[in-house]
Amino acid sequence: MTSKILLGVSLSAALLSTAASAQDNIATGFDPVLETAPMGWSAGVSSSVDIDPDRFHHLDHEVEAYVEMSFGGFHSGFSATSIHDDPVNDVELELDLGYGEDFGQDMSWDLSYSYAWLDGSKDHSEEITGTLGFPIGRDVTGAVAVILDPDTGDSDQEFAFAAPLTEQWSLVGLVGNSDRDDNLYAEAGVVYDMGNGMAFEAIYEDTNDSDGVLGLTVSYEIGN
Repeated sequence: MTSKILLGVSLSAALLSTAASAQDNIATGFDPVLETAPMGWSAGVSSSVDIDPDRFHHLDHEVEAYVEMSFGGFHSGFSATSIHDDPVNDVELELDLGYGEDFGQDMSWDLSYSYAWLDGSKDHSEEITGTLGFPIGRDVTGAVAVILDPDTGDSDQEFAFAAPLTEQWSLVGLVGNSDRDDNLYAEAGVVYDMGNGMAFEAIYEDTNDSDGVLGLTVSYEIGN
């Protein structure tokens, strides 16, 4: 599974950012299911730490800053994410371009292209992501996504949901299969809306070929 593109302002904590801002394979920072507004912009910054939940010690941390613009159904975004404990690379940079629309009864679709590269080694990757958002009952939001690597033809397939618990707390979850990494993965956690653009999230992520990780993130966003 890729480290940056549905949990994790890491679908980074980062498929249903419309409802949760929380998923790692469709985007932390970028919103994969945009409402068709005339024009909009947003910018934000987040700080995340990964913890071993068994021994409760630090595994990794990162700081991310991003900006995104939308016009009608078109959207674009740029992010910079710090890389911890790498002798060659300090920052991962990512550019996203896409188009999405609402349709039917509270449903939406989005098709996006992303290009990411490292500042030191110049290694890069590309992804094409197709997302379908839909309601589940009255309050729960769901989405399915396919994240395709155009170089290899392999993909990740994901399902994510966000369910409000109170006015400020939401429950989020995700399950996925990665042909690229040959594993299954799942994420579950809570998001707390602190108001004035600030949010806190605690997400537990596990895969069938590695130990689980607890991610804690504080974020701040401005925009219209």
